Amino acid sequence: MKDLYKKLLNEVETEHESNAQRVRNGRVLIIDGLNTFIRSWTTNPIMNEDGDHTGGVIGSLNSIGYQIRQFNPTRVILTFDGKGGSKGRKELFEGYKADRGKNRFRVNRQYPEMMTQEDEQISMKRQFVWLVDLLDSLPITTMIYDGIEADDVIGHIAKHVLGEDEECYIVSTDKDFLQLVDEKTLVYSPTKKKTYDRKAVFEEYGLYPQNLLLFRTLDGDNSDNIPGVKGCGLKTVLKRFPELSEDRKIEFDEFFDIAETKIKESKLYSDIVANKDVILRNQQLMQLAEPTISTNEKMKIVDRFREPNKKFEKMEFFKVGAKYKILQNWSDINDWLK
Repeated sequence: MKDLYKKLLNEVETEHESNAQRVRNGRVLIIDGLNTFIRSWTTNPIMNEDGDHTGGVIGSLNSIGYQIRQFNPTRVILTFDGKGGSKGRKELFEGYKADRGKNRFRVNRQYPEMMTQEDEQISMKRQFVWLVDLLDSLPITTMIYDGIEADDVIGHIAKHVLGEDEECYIVSTDKDFLQLVDEKTLVYSPTKKKTYDRKAVFEEYGLYPQNLLLFRTLDGDNSDNIPGVKGCGLKTVLKRFPELSEDRKIEFDEFFDIAETKIKESKLYSDIVANKDVILRNQQLMQLAEPTISTNEKMKIVDRFREPNKKFEKMEFFKVGAKYKILQNWSDINDWLK
């Protein structure tokens, strides 16, 4: 009996620690909402009884539910890009995200001819509205601010809003968030099913999170149409700049000093020096730790973050779900809601 009691106490203590002491912001789950929605919309072919595609809504909610069960957070925040969120970066670099409009998202890959491009755009907009309506009734905090990208909201929360004893898990397939990883901020990739801490980042990239931004400014980002420096692949950069593998932050000034002292040894060094302006511009475009947000908007984010957790409006959820005819997509909606 004594051994059983001791075992129970140990289990309680372990659960207590895993719950981050259950304080309101002890373990914050921050989900990149648009990233989750688009990924769900393009891969999930579910339709309702009227033949309307509902995969974006159902997939997003299922993903959110899965992540809540997996990380057992004390609260959940969903962030979305605000209207004109990319304006600041486009003023810095006109080509930022310039090719995204040319990319056609393909929905229902099992039967791609069922929707025209116009149908797909209408479906995406409609389902996004449905998702926001449903989120309003769930105990989840949503954040969307005009003129601000979701990435910057997440970066500001992780680096400047979280308290000393608070931690967060960022959920997104966007590897830009890996630069934010530290002792209290981790990143979960839902496609890789992998949680990145400092060790995991080093194992995959050969450098620590504090130097990942520097490498990304050299490599560029095709998804955002940000060009880098030709020839600056990961293996080459690590070979020419072994300092980046050290567990300390290599500042850009130090990096350029290294390149200048070795400029005669390899064309890569001279290319980096010649493209210094491009690299520093990329730093402004890609960095998330010090986002360019007005003081007023920062206060809005902090105030929203400090609001009490919302209550679950179960009847409203069922009402909205019935309106859009999505409830039948769960074999047991109550089981999901738990």
